[in-house]
Amino acid sequence: MSYTLGLSFGFHDAAAALAFNGEIISYAAEERFTRQKHDRNFPKYAIKHCLNVAGISEDDLDIVAYHESPEQTFSRVLTSAIAGFPHSRKEFATSMKAWLSKKLWTRNEICRRLGIAPEKLICHQHHLSHAAQSFLASGLESAAILTIDAVGEWACTGLFDGNRSAETPIKLLKTFDYPHSLGLFYSTMTAFLGFIPMDGECSTMALAAFGTPVYADKLRQVLQVSSDGYQLEQSYFNFDQYFKSPFSAKLTDLLGPPRHHKDELPFDCLAAKNVSADIQRYADIAASVQLVYEEAVLQLALQLQASTGAKHLCLAGGGALNCVANKKILASGIFQTVFIAPDPGDGGAAAGAALLSSRLPTAKKLGPAWVPASGLKANANDLDFIDLIDTNHSKRYSSIGISQAKHKLKKTEFESSEELTTCISRELLKGKIVGWCQGGFEGGPRALGNRSILIRPDRRELARKLSARVKSRAAYRPYALSMTSEVANQVLEDFDPNIVPYRWMQLVSQVKNDVKEHVCSALHIDGTTRPQVVFPNDNGPYHQLITKVGELTGTAALLNTSFNESGYPIVATAVEALAVFSRTAMDILIVENTMIEKIWEQEDHAN
Repeated sequence: MSYTLGLSFGFHDAAAALAFNGEIISYAAEERFTRQKHDRNFPKYAIKHCLNVAGISEDDLDIVAYHESPEQTFSRVLTSAIAGFPHSRKEFATSMKAWLSKKLWTRNEICRRLGIAPEKLICHQHHLSHAAQSFLASGLESAAILTIDAVGEWACTGLFDGNRSAETPIKLLKTFDYPHSLGLFYSTMTAFLGFIPMDGECSTMALAAFGTPVYADKLRQVLQVSSDGYQLEQSYFNFDQYFKSPFSAKLTDLLGPPRHHKDELPFDCLAAKNVSADIQRYADIAASVQLVYEEAVLQLALQLQASTGAKHLCLAGGGALNCVANKKILASGIFQTVFIAPDPGDGGAAAGAALLSSRLPTAKKLGPAWVPASGLKANANDLDFIDLIDTNHSKRYSSIGISQAKHKLKKTEFESSEELTTCISRELLKGKIVGWCQGGFEGGPRALGNRSILIRPDRRELARKLSARVKSRAAYRPYALSMTSEVANQVLEDFDPNIVPYRWMQLVSQVKNDVKEHVCSALHIDGTTRPQVVFPNDNGPYHQLITKVGELTGTAALLNTSFNESGYPIVATAVEALAVFSRTAMDILIVENTMIEKIWEQEDHAN
């Protein structure tokens, strides 16, 4: 027996993963326990969860694997800060304080906190951890591997050849080093468009669908793609003063004034709208950013295929969260299949580090795919205090103004999932907003039917209510669509059951014209959706619920969004789910086989 603990922390999205004999048995992000979105601190609670799942302690760990080399990262931070001096003096002071007081001593901190000997600790290269989190979880014998991130140590993009039969199962072919970063390019343009970099990239991708890439030629001066790959023209950036402004005045001269974060974006993914030329410019810039980014990624894919001759591609790093670009790679036909792990970002690199260390002695072993929902399990017994809740208190402290009509909470327990899903499918058809909390929470940013908020997908007005009174979600950001594997070919134009990322919302897809009105509230303005195709063995109760909805409506699909409020992580426990349910306009909460309803004294509470 061999236990390997993988860790990622210190920058953003801290996480822990536990591998047993080369297979991930538990993975969790620290934010789910601390309720701090993108928590970067030492993953104390995530580690405790992973060890509890296995019933072991720190003493039982054979290896602890960290997702990058602190010393090499420090060399890049120091070199970059000095290179920009004196303009970077503030960044130099801030970064040196952080590094010399804490980050440089990451090895010591891990050993001290876990009580392990230094020889048990391995620090892998950041992009190697990313490569492992995808390839070693894919079940593929061989594949090309592409990792795209902001930066790790010095590397920003990595090209690898994966072969389990080789002495070195993951072989580095090429890197593109700092400051030539596709991740920093996209994040910088995200900041230019008024969103928070390292968090709002999904908004840039969503905004792109409303625009025309009329600025693409200008941005090709910034991100220059060639047969050798790509490079960034550095005069457009201020990476040594990133938190002051990551872009220079030259970029503003090229594209016009950046958007202030308070400037309204009145786009609506559910209905076309006319906007002013000034506002449309932002969408056109976003469309241009997305296009030139895709051009760079496709060129890298071509390079990789030519170097490896591989039929399959594994993607990882924060760039692998760009589901539009992911689909462009798949649709290009460069590779037959594309695999992306459930959490391809830095949090998931903890799983990559664990797999890499755990599999080194048994690299030829083919293991199962990474299980996406191994977090803390929901427990309906935690809600025994439900009868003591004062609903007026919840209304007073609601952050988004739920109805002031009086209501009480009603608790119902079902004998079986059959009874539960039959009841909830009918409630969904009545237009109810349902919080669905089942099993362990998911790893990564996608809710996959374990911590989800659900509505019927054919009512635009219901989606608007969900955005305004539950999620506080911008109207230009689309929702995802869950459907059963049995109907995926009827809903999607190009579904292939062999493409695993369809199961985890990692790709966009065009919806067939004759189905669009049946799923209209989960479509983007361009007629695409980000599908989750649910197979019976993936998530039994959730598959059963969607199937029953299909029996009533003719389309086995539901709008699915993450169970959280804006600015907060996805809920982990039943109590957290109840808190969000109480503060928002959700109608029903499901935890395991227990249903909690808001029973209103007025019928107009939904208005």
